[in-house]
Formats: sequence, C-alpha cells, structure tokens
Amino acid sequence: MEDWYQKQLIWEIISFVCMIAFAILDYRILRGFLSWIGYGICLILLVCVFFYPAKNGAQCWITLPGGMQFQPSELTKIFVILTISRYMTKAKQKNESFGFKHFFVIFMINIVPFLLILKQPHLGQALTLVGITGAMMVLFLSRKQLVYYTLIVAAGLTVIILAKTVFTEQSIEFVDKLPFLNHQKERIVTFLDPEIEKMGASYQVTQAKLAIGSGQLVGRGIINGTATQGNWVPEQWTDFIFSAIGEELGFLGGSVLLTLFFVFLYRLTVIAGQTNDFFSTSFITGVIGMFTFQIVENVGMNLAMMPVTGITLPFVSYGGTSLLTNFVIVGMVLSMKHRSKELFFD
Repeated sequence: MEDWYQKQLIWEIISFVCMIAFAILDYRILRGFLSWIGYGICLILLVCVFFYPAKNGAQCWITLPGGMQFQPSELTKIFVILTISRYMTKAKQKNESFGFKHFFVIFMINIVPFLLILKQPHLGQALTLVGITGAMMVLFLSRKQLVYYTLIVAAGLTVIILAKTVFTEQSIEFVDKLPFLNHQKERIVTFLDPEIEKMGASYQVTQAKLAIGSGQLVGRGIINGTATQGNWVPEQWTDFIFSAIGEELGFLGGSVLLTLFFVFLYRLTVIAGQTNDFFSTSFITGVIGMFTFQIVENVGMNLAMMPVTGITLPFVSYGGTSLLTNFVIVGMVLSMKHRSKELFFD
C-alpha cells in the first residue's frame, strides 16, 4: 500500500507540472491538424495494449520503463474532444446546420475508439466517450432537434427505471441473451437487482452500500473504517473510492466532496459561456460531459443506483494516467479562459 502512495504522489507532481505547462501553452496550437495526429496516435496505442498481459481480466495498460503503467484510453478522451471540437468548429464557420452528414462524421470519430476500448474490455471508459459526444452535440443541434434529442434521452432513462422497477427472475434470461461478456451481464443483473446474488456479482455493490451506510452522519474517522481498513470492499482505492469516503467521513464528508464537484462543473460552465471562440466552448462542453458522466456513474454505482462499469472518480481515485489526463484537461481549459480576451481583440 505504501508503494501505491508513493506512485500516486509522483503522478500528482507530474500532473500538476503538466497542468501548468498546458495552461501556459496556447491551446490554438492543438485545434489545428495536431488534433487529428493525436487522435491517430491514440488509436495506435489502443491497439498496442493487446500486446501486453491482461490485468484483472482486461488489457487496458501499456507497461512503461520502471514498472509504471499507462492507460491509452484516458488520453484518448482528450483527443476525441479535440477532434470533434475541430470538426464542429469548421462546420459552424460554414454556417452548416446539423444533419446526417455531421452526425455520421461525429459518430465515426467516436465509434472507432469506442469499439477498441470495449474490446479491452473497459465498458466504463467506452461509455464515457458516449457521454462526451452527447454533451457536445447539444451545441450543434437546432431548437427543434434539441427537443427530439431530449425526448430520446428521457425515453431511454424511463426504460431503465422501469426495467429496474419491474425486474423479475425471468429478466435474467433476457439479459443472458445480450451480446456482452459474462461479467458485463452480471453487472447488468446486479444493477437491476443488487440483492439477487449477494455473494456473487453484487458483492462489491453490497459491501460498498454497507460501508457508506455505516459511516452515518460524520463517519468513523480517517483510518478507522472497518470495511475500508479491512479491505471488505474490492477495488476501494479506485472504482469504489467513494465507499471509503462515505464510511470514514460520513454523509457530511461525501456531501462536501459532491459540493466541490458541483462548484468545479459550475466554473467550467461559466468559462464555456465566457469564451469568444466556438472551439473553446465546444471543448469545455465535452469536458463537462466527461466529468459529469464519470462523477454520476462512479458515485451512482457505489450506491447501487448505476451499473458497475469500472470507472474512476475524477481527481480522487488511485490511477496515474487518469489523474494526468484530468490535470492536463484543466490546464487546457485555463489556457482557453486566459486567451479568450486575446481572441476578443483579434
């Protein structure tokens, strides 16, 4: 465990330095053809992971010299946002309204890395790309198209809620026929009914709920959580970090963390509205979609309100590449905020 702390501290320092570097760097350098070059490199790296040994049943990492591991799917999120932003900006400059051609191009930009990440398999990261693209497309839709878009999303959420409400034993047979891997099917069943198999696929969710519930209002105290210190919750330092926060810091500690996330997302929204460059607005919108999806999904799966997908809690979960990606994105947003005034006088 001490080795993990040291590695995470190293990544913290590297990430912070990179954030400052990207905040100083003129982001307009990246909105050119470099976005496509970076996108292509990411696709190559996503293929390279299949030549490295699997870890916990997934081939998501490239081993670096010194034993440190790099996760290309994290870097891919940056360049997917950059590439879609560049395409949307070009279309906007031509005063083109959103149509099938634009939908197809954006779909293709998304689907290639989506399938490669899904193949690893890493459903959480793949779905994050969907959250990113969905958020960015809102900027491109007309008012009428936005109404249809909202109705489709609402209908999808309604189906999910109804499925969770009326879930029966017979539903397991339907889930079993879906074209997913066995562990992914188990996670769907666990989401629909967390109590159906407490010692099976739902073990993580059950233990996470117990840990969070035991924290009550103020928590058991740092390093005093029974489930946390006893490692009763699998992957509690990464995907299920919120269960540790809930147990040791309680409802108040969890609420403070969620409030900080809300303020962070609010500030991103303000910056997106203040920029005088559609590319910057588009990029920051994609960033908001990314962070929002990850926060909602991670906290939701800890509370058995969302399916378990193996996704980290931004800035909190253990993971060097995830931390680096998040800090780099913040640096790019700061660069856009700082240079929005320069663009105003261009």
